[in-house]
Amino acid sequence: MIQGLFVLGILIIALVAFATERVRIDLVALGVMVALMVLGIVTPMEGLSGFSNPATVTIAAMFVLSAGLQRTEVPALVGNYIIKLADRSERRIILLLMLTTAILSAFILNTAVVAVFIPIVLRISREMDIAPSRLLMPTSFGAILGGTLTLIGTSTNLLVSSIAVQSGLPPFGFFDFAPLGLATLLAGVAYMLLIGRRLLPKRPVESDLLGKYEVREYLSEIVVRPDSPLVGKNLGSLDLTERYDIAVLDILRDGRTIQLPGSSRRIWANDVILVRGSLEQLLALQKTEKLEIMPISKMKERTLAMDDEIGLAEVVVAPSSSILGLSIKELNFRQRYGVEAIGMLRRGMSLIGKFTHESIMSGDMLLVVGEKRNLARLKNNSDFLLLVDVDMPVPAVRTSKAACAIGIMTAVVVAAIFGAPIVVSALTGALLMVAVGVLTLDEAYASLDKRVLTLLAGILSLEAAMVNSGLAQWLGDAMLNVFGNAESWVLVGLFYLMSMLLTAAMSNQATAVVLAPMAISTAQTLGASPAPFLMAITFAASASFMTPVGYQTNTMIYNTGRYKFTDFTRVGAPLNILLLILSTLLIPIIWPLY
Repeated sequence: MIQGLFVLGILIIALVAFATERVRIDLVALGVMVALMVLGIVTPMEGLSGFSNPATVTIAAMFVLSAGLQRTEVPALVGNYIIKLADRSERRIILLLMLTTAILSAFILNTAVVAVFIPIVLRISREMDIAPSRLLMPTSFGAILGGTLTLIGTSTNLLVSSIAVQSGLPPFGFFDFAPLGLATLLAGVAYMLLIGRRLLPKRPVESDLLGKYEVREYLSEIVVRPDSPLVGKNLGSLDLTERYDIAVLDILRDGRTIQLPGSSRRIWANDVILVRGSLEQLLALQKTEKLEIMPISKMKERTLAMDDEIGLAEVVVAPSSSILGLSIKELNFRQRYGVEAIGMLRRGMSLIGKFTHESIMSGDMLLVVGEKRNLARLKNNSDFLLLVDVDMPVPAVRTSKAACAIGIMTAVVVAAIFGAPIVVSALTGALLMVAVGVLTLDEAYASLDKRVLTLLAGILSLEAAMVNSGLAQWLGDAMLNVFGNAESWVLVGLFYLMSMLLTAAMSNQATAVVLAPMAISTAQTLGASPAPFLMAITFAASASFMTPVGYQTNTMIYNTGRYKFTDFTRVGAPLNILLLILSTLLIPIIWPLY
């Protein structure tokens, strides 16, 4: 039992780290894996087996398949019909959004669906004069509920199925989740239309982007004195961003404005330069470089005045972004993307003061300025979700390869329905997406969410450790000592409740890995079927509505909808409770314990 205590200690540390997010979750998962191998609780083979686990490989393939469909804009084409069918009714729009995203999320990763639908919802909001906060949350909730319909709907479904197989149990079938999934979907839609819609906040779009990000307070004009050491030097050699954390946005020279000057642009005497930076850094710059800070002028009043070439845009950092954990400064953002980041929002709060040094997190919103051609490129960049449309030609692949992408995805689903191993059909489909030219190989690699895959591979070692050390059995026995004489629906409800509460604070995949071994041990001790307990864990982990951090799609819409944390609690908590009651009653009927 000494090993069990070690595993329990590692588990508690991991749960705290997952909940607080002070350390990246993928790094925590790798730390757990290494610690378990060092302590000898799992063998190197068991510790590393997560990287070749069918669930991890299948999820990687699903990222590629979803990217292929997203690349062809199939979901976007479906979304466009919503505008035609909505007939300017908010209730009807919510119904259509929830059902559409639910159906798509049954076969495409729901994060990819929501990524496509965020700009569509914003367009609907503008055209129909409805606050985005009234539509984005139902969109996210619909996508979450849709993920519970099929085996490939969420990574949690695949993960729990894989854990069941490792324990000697049969895998879940493609539509095994459908009976309860349909019931929860209908209940969720009905709740949002009858009750949830009344609880949704109404926060209009902030048209003043500079005010929304509190940028104006950090925009200043400086005049280059004739005796300044900057005179005659180019911006690249001065490296003002590195030395003073100051970004040069405009230069006013001889009555004309040079917008977003490049690194080769030279500074001349009497130039008036518009910069973004803190007062502290500006005073340091003034002292050492012999500059004058000017009062507000007409130039600042037309700050970053847009023309046919220059534009402002908001982007959301995608859950699978390659820049997570890095800062604007570390990224050399302007050189990397061709645009300047001038503001950041995180969970509704502006981080303008020192935002260039902040580690970027999923769901962060950035205000960027740049040439429209560079802004347009962000639309196809997997690191971001562009929230405003920028005119750009539609790549031919989106139309000419759409039929191929739909055909490939349909074949994957049909093969899985008829019993083909999902890992084989998904890998074949991913390979075909590249072979027929829907995606390039580089685009396929870029579509992989390395954080999620690393999290899965690392944390799966914890499942083996809980079994090897006897901790799973001990926890299961402890539960039975207290609730062993209870009705089957009580035990199902307890597992659902534990999964629901853990998922509200940390990764749903981690929740499933922690609770699934305990559920299997409990069922084996009872001589019962593990299926109802595993289904309770899976559904609760895949359906988190009461916090913006409980599920990735909620995080994605948090800043965009100008939501507050309490908005999710007010709207989502009753839905969580409703599904807890519904699932507790239906699971023992659909999957009997004995």
